[in-house]
Amino acid sequence: MTYPQLPPAPYAPHDDPRPSHGAGAGLWAALVVIVSFVVASVVYLGLTTSQQPTLTMEERQQREGVQTPGEAPDDPNAATLVKVPTFALWAPGTKIQTVDHYPQPGESFTAQSCTVAFSFSGADGRNYAVTAGHCGKEDDLVWPPSAETAADYAVEAGRFIYSGLYSEGNDGVDVGIIEITDPNRYMDLVGDPIPTAIFGGTLAPNDPICKTGGTTGYTCGVFDASGRVQLIRTETDNERETYGDIGNLCASPGDSGGPVFHEINGRATVIGVVSGTEAGRADEPCDLPDSHTKLMSYSNYEQVMGVINRVVPDAQFEEQNW
Repeated sequence: MTYPQLPPAPYAPHDDPRPSHGAGAGLWAALVVIVSFVVASVVYLGLTTSQQPTLTMEERQQREGVQTPGEAPDDPNAATLVKVPTFALWAPGTKIQTVDHYPQPGESFTAQSCTVAFSFSGADGRNYAVTAGHCGKEDDLVWPPSAETAADYAVEAGRFIYSGLYSEGNDGVDVGIIEITDPNRYMDLVGDPIPTAIFGGTLAPNDPICKTGGTTGYTCGVFDASGRVQLIRTETDNERETYGDIGNLCASPGDSGGPVFHEINGRATVIGVVSGTEAGRADEPCDLPDSHTKLMSYSNYEQVMGVINRVVPDAQFEEQNW
């Protein structure tokens, strides 16, 4: 498959629709990892993309097999309506790192490590990915975590075109949109690739939910509450106000932006995007006996789709019954 070379997608600021709220918002820690790097110099001419990680034939087939909608299940009990991207280049759980410039040989710099919830395409063929808004600011560059040399950093895999916490006219939703500018770039993935489906139904307290993150992988717990105002404390900024849903499950730095799932008829469907965890517990490992008592905040379906519809109004989705 070939991909056209297109200019960056435009974005127009919008009015601020954030809801009113009362005092007493809890303090949460953003789940990003800030990592220090030194770019390895290119030691000879000819260090090309052929030396970058590549997929095996089996891996490529697995990823391509979940990029387009599969057949709706022939099951009379499959009566739950979900939203499915017409094309999803990156599978849920893709790992990324972001920086605000092109690193140069020998330069020491820091990058944020996060996770992608899911991807989709626009009517013009551009590809986009959804992650947490605190993972990058508008025009920040996106790379695979495996990037090490000057050649790796010569061309970015994508670029932030919107952050719900940093872009002008933002609405305080912790959701970010990346335009994928190098569709052929190798991107590491948490676990096996799975189809993308998004579910906007109502959950009840104690309904089971899970999440995938670049640090802790796949962890599960239960839904707690919706519509909570939170103060997110990032590693590089002051406290940022946001709001979303809460679940009892373990997440750690590096999991930000990952998909939150609810199972429908045995299939994982995305219900949100990982945002933060309780301040003071962010670094607790997920193998502790009480790790399931940690609270994790996430941006829900309505918030995520609201951002997508504003930033990429021609986003291509289909509906299926699962």
